[in-house]
Amino acid sequence: MSKEVKFWGQEDDERLTHTSMDVAIESIIDDSPISDLPETIEVCGYAYRVPNVTKIADYVIEHLLEHLDEEFGDHDGGYTDSTDSIKEAAEELVTTTLEEFTVWACDLVTRKTINVKDWIKENRPEWLKENDK
Repeated sequence: MSKEVKFWGQEDDERLTHTSMDVAIESIIDDSPISDLPETIEVCGYAYRVPNVTKIADYVIEHLLEHLDEEFGDHDGGYTDSTDSIKEAAEELVTTTLEEFTVWACDLVTRKTINVKDWIKENRPEWLKENDK
């Protein structure tokens, strides 16, 4: 299953803001004279990272039980094991929390190599006219 691209940019971008591939391309090449542009550029598509509910629930359980054992448990009795009902409750907690949480972390899901001159001819032909002056 392919993830839906939400942002476009370059691989080394610190902040993703472009929701359109063409806007990202324009931003990459906009301030350079046409004569200085490379033949091609790579533009990357990013999708929101999807949290793994089970993995987060396991993390919550591990740290909760560890804390309870250390602070309130029988120090000679070993560690408390999780139960099915604890796992169900933790997954429900994580699911509910994720419904209220905004995920901003993204994964790179696609790369496209763009021929710069072809892109300019199709999307910004006026740049070629300005360069002729």
